[in-house]
Amino acid sequence: MMHFVTASVAALAALATVPFMAPGPARAAEFPSGPIRFIVPFNAGGGTDVVARVVAEEMSKSLGQPVLVDNRPGAQGIAGTKAGAMASPDGQTITFVLQATLALNPSLYKATNYDPAKDFVPISQLSTSPYVVAVNPKLGVKTIQELIAKAKATPGSINYASGAAASHLASLLFQKTVGIAMTHIPYSGSGQALTDLLSGRVGVMLSSPVSVLPHIKSGSLIPLAVTGPERIPSLPDVPTVAELGYPDFDVSGWYGIAAPKGTDPAIVAKLNAAVVAALQQDSVRASLEKSGVDGRSSTPEEFRKLIDTEIKRWTALIKEEGIKPE
Repeated sequence: MMHFVTASVAALAALATVPFMAPGPARAAEFPSGPIRFIVPFNAGGGTDVVARVVAEEMSKSLGQPVLVDNRPGAQGIAGTKAGAMASPDGQTITFVLQATLALNPSLYKATNYDPAKDFVPISQLSTSPYVVAVNPKLGVKTIQELIAKAKATPGSINYASGAAASHLASLLFQKTVGIAMTHIPYSGSGQALTDLLSGRVGVMLSSPVSVLPHIKSGSLIPLAVTGPERIPSLPDVPTVAELGYPDFDVSGWYGIAAPKGTDPAIVAKLNAAVVAALQQDSVRASLEKSGVDGRSSTPEEFRKLIDTEIKRWTALIKEEGIKPE
């Protein structure tokens, strides 16, 4: 049985009493000097939290100090991400980052008060997860080609659901790529969106694999394609969008870890090594797979490239679609 590393109130209170150190490189030889705070900008118990705790437990073993998850939810992840950006650059505070908080929020929400390209030093990617293009059987299509033909025959007649900005934007890019127009039905959360997909109130949804897999197995939903560069083990017979004639289409969500700007490269290297070691463990990869993500580490440089590419990609799409920040 896995025993998650959990930040108790007392432990986090103790961390909060550590005197603030002026920004500047910490001595890597002394790192880590105590427990490491791992800020997760969402509620405990959610998908991001589960992934963070699995990785944190294994990182603790490599670093010789507990890695304590500190949930800081609020404002679409902005509050916790800002707290991470403002932390002392000594490596003792790291932040769980993802596509939404770094690549989407700055263009979608006026309240975003951090610069994802300047305020963080990437440590490593943690995972990647494509979407599944899932449809209700009542829609009457069983392949991407049939969906495209139906949508082109009656533009705007097919409704698609989204429960988050990332899913909505992925859906927009999918439509733009295949040349169709569907009608967006927004929901306040993925759970409600999935409920209406299952009832047939909406016909299509781009969803995480873990959310729709049980309903695909029961026959309540039909998977048409996955949006990543390769097929996924849980749906080996479902082709990628790229396989179906759109070779450049690759849309996947991702998680990662970053440190505040100014963190000593030697400390970043130590943290990166701990992440890489954690993701090499079969037990960790299996736990992440159950959460619907594929564990994937990277170098800091590779993660920086991914972040920069994603910021440019989604910023351009948001502008093209005329989406104004709230």
